[in-house]
Amino acid sequence: MKLYTNFSEFNRRITDALIPTFPANVEALESDDGKLLFRGPIPLADYPTHIGTHVAVSLDKEVRVALSEALPADREEMMEILISNLGTQVRSKYDPSKIGPFALDVIGNMNILRG
Repeated sequence: MKLYTNFSEFNRRITDALIPTFPANVEALESDDGKLLFRGPIPLADYPTHIGTHVAVSLDKEVRVALSEALPADREEMMEILISNLGTQVRSKYDPSKIGPFALDVIGNMNILRG
């Protein structure tokens, strides 16, 4: 998997909203499939300097299609709803003192947009 620091518009905006949630040594990266990964040191017994993913944020295919086909004003409203909802999920579930070998996986789906 390749990781990038050039983000899609949605990933850039949710990164801006969420990066203060993480310790200073966690950085945001985007994978080839568009998933946003917040990566940093994960203390594992056998590998004390292991770098891993703390949180992964993604949008399911239906949401990605809806965003790409929406008019600009509708797309903006959809992104605000997704960022608010997914941001709340991450902030309420992420605990930097309880990082383990598996990332917290948060996925945006159409139910979020439908309310």
